Amino acid sequence: MTPNRIAAIAGAVLFAVVGGWGLVAALSPADPTLGPLIAGVLGASVPLAALHLVIALALAVGAIRGELLARPVNVTVGTLLVALGLFGLFAVGSPANVFGLNGADNALHFAASSGLLATGLGAARARTTPRRAGVNLQPPIS
Repeated sequence: MTPNRIAAIAGAVLFAVVGGWGLVAALSPADPTLGPLIAGVLGASVPLAALHLVIALALAVGAIRGELLARPVNVTVGTLLVALGLFGLFAVGSPANVFGLNGADNALHFAASSGLLATGLGAARARTTPRRAGVNLQPPIS
């Protein structure tokens, strides 16, 4: 199991739980002053829950299909989460906040993006051509 597949599985589980819980919270009656919250902290809305579930699905497919797909999926989802976090920094408290984001949501998106991007960009790449034992691939030093 490669680091990219592990990160994709962990991200898929995290976003499936948050997305499913957020969907239930968004569809149930909530405090009118705070709106629906997950665990009393994370903001919840149907569009945000749907986005979290789509992210979970993409990460799960990447993890199941193997390293060659897990790496680009981690980088793509990590980039999307950075963009969502940046959007949330400016949208909280404004009419543009269609996802119902709050500060805790932004922290979650930035934390998950840093983990996915660090793994996707920094983990050792899978070797495509096997090395033969006893063969020196470097030219001799003159």
